[in-house]
Amino acid sequence: MIIIYALIAIVKVFLVISTIGLIAGIIWLWIKSLPFRPKLTPSETLNYLKVIKVSEGKYKQVVKQKEIAAKKWQKLMEKIKFGDERDYKLAIIEADIIIDEILKSHGHPGKDMGERLKSLNQYELEHLNDLWEVHKIRNRLAHEADFHIPIDEMKKIIGVYRDILEELLARPLEIETELKNFLEAEKEKEKEKESKEKFNG
Repeated sequence: MIIIYALIAIVKVFLVISTIGLIAGIIWLWIKSLPFRPKLTPSETLNYLKVIKVSEGKYKQVVKQKEIAAKKWQKLMEKIKFGDERDYKLAIIEADIIIDEILKSHGHPGKDMGERLKSLNQYELEHLNDLWEVHKIRNRLAHEADFHIPIDEMKKIIGVYRDILEELLARPLEIETELKNFLEAEKEKEKEKESKEKFNG
């Protein structure tokens, strides 16, 4: 649990620094482009504003969801501290929900967790195969009344969910990559314009 909260703290700091840097970069590019743009069209202006607004919104949404997940996980651990088979069964079902909520906040498509897992690959989530296995067990626990597994096995399953949660909390936010790509594209546009200006001059 200490590791999870430490990861959240790191994400928060990185979030603030990255957001400020990326927004400053967008504004800098916009100012630099003014000499080459007698007047920005409404669509161009809207595009710049939209990128800034979306980046802030996505950062806040994902970070908030990670904080909620960490708190839910702490409560889950308290419930099973002296729990029986029923408590562990409910904990596995709840752990699966926590992971799925993070996947949704990261923008993975699908009407249920199974579909969202299909949208992932091993590069995006190292423990993907493990997640598939525990998710299948979760489904059996949730839908088959006569399905039982030893508490020791349940503890291992909870441990797998914990490892997956820690990996997801440490995962870089996708919007960071989107904004970097946007900035790089804008820089290339500026270079092309400067080259044309020099050539025409």
